[in-house]
Amino acid sequence: MVFIELQPPLLGHFSADSTGFDDLMSVDGDIYREVKGRRTVAFERSGQRYFIKSHAGFPWKDMVKTLLSFKQPVTGARQEWLGVEALERLGVPTMTIVGRGQRGWMAGAGGSFIVTKALDGMVSLEDLLNAAEDWPSGQAERIKRHLIVQLADIARVMHEGGVNHRDFYLCHFLVEDRDWSEWQPNETLTLHMIDLHRVQIRSNPTPERWRIKDLGALMYSAFGANLTVPDALRFIRAYHGGGPDWKARFNAQRKFWFAVVSRAIGFQREWDRQQARTALREL
Repeated sequence: MVFIELQPPLLGHFSADSTGFDDLMSVDGDIYREVKGRRTVAFERSGQRYFIKSHAGFPWKDMVKTLLSFKQPVTGARQEWLGVEALERLGVPTMTIVGRGQRGWMAGAGGSFIVTKALDGMVSLEDLLNAAEDWPSGQAERIKRHLIVQLADIARVMHEGGVNHRDFYLCHFLVEDRDWSEWQPNETLTLHMIDLHRVQIRSNPTPERWRIKDLGALMYSAFGANLTVPDALRFIRAYHGGGPDWKARFNAQRKFWFAVVSRAIGFQREWDRQQARTALREL
């Protein structure tokens, strides 16, 4: 069984059958990532750039090994396109799907793919905030304030809507690049969330343990972005929905936020251990 769904104009270049499935799984282009049967490739058709994430299949022994380690395996592209659909329902800007396909009844059996329009002309929040020291005096604070509130709003809407990312880092948020020295606070900046292949989706609000993991990962990724205590409080206020009683909601959730900080520190320590092991191997 082969499921394939393509949108124009992509449908004019690939057939919606097993032949088109094979052609897309092996499409030539700029390889951004290739590891354990997974490829991320940028390619172009009729002047439009696309990204395809293809999964060649997930061996059962690897799936069992992953499950026994109490981790959720990434078995195919289906989870990513379900993640895109979930974010669209919640009104969170993300990628635009123009193609998807799966071979076999099981997601990890015969391979799968998702094709999205390239988000060209974008910059990640990680790169943007790391460049803030080069902006005119005061501009970095104005831009940070705008982005922090939007980032917290996205996290709140996503978590209340039953979605958690599992790779919730600054590098997975994109915003249209521009001359940042000329940006004005009345101009809206729209964040787009990407890399949803590990996303979890449920009908109820996201459980606390997964909120902590997401927010801890976000805090960890922001350690090098020159963020301040007022920046953190601005995020917390927006995450709790703002309003005059946000401090009461924060005080009621102090243990939660202490757990977020502890998780961020844990991520940093693990990164430091990995760096140390790498350095020792290179001696």
